[in-house]
Amino acid sequence: MTLRMLLVAGAMVLVCGCAGHRTPTDGAALAPPMSVKEYYEFCSALPTPGACLSDPICLRYRKELAAAPTDLRSCLAMCRQTYNALYVDNLINGCGTILERAVDLCDQFCRRRDGA
Repeated sequence: MTLRMLLVAGAMVLVCGCAGHRTPTDGAALAPPMSVKEYYEFCSALPTPGACLSDPICLRYRKELAAAPTDLRSCLAMCRQTYNALYVDNLINGCGTILERAVDLCDQFCRRRDGA
């Protein structure tokens, strides 16, 4: 009887001891927050002949992220609004892939800062 109670208590401690800890389902560690400087470094691409220049897009996002809203929903909305403002011009000039990367990194910036 005592052994059974100890086993049940031990199992409960093991199961309940893990509650409240946020870990990814695949066992990987959570990514650390991204700084605005890191965002810009990830966003920028080396120019090649005939390719799109990433600076106008990445600099615009860097400016927005420097004053990004603190809550996740507003930060993600700011990323989407910036994307929408830049979409038409960058679709026409062939910079769509840079813009897609910039908005994806913006989402990551917001989520990593928020711990989501």
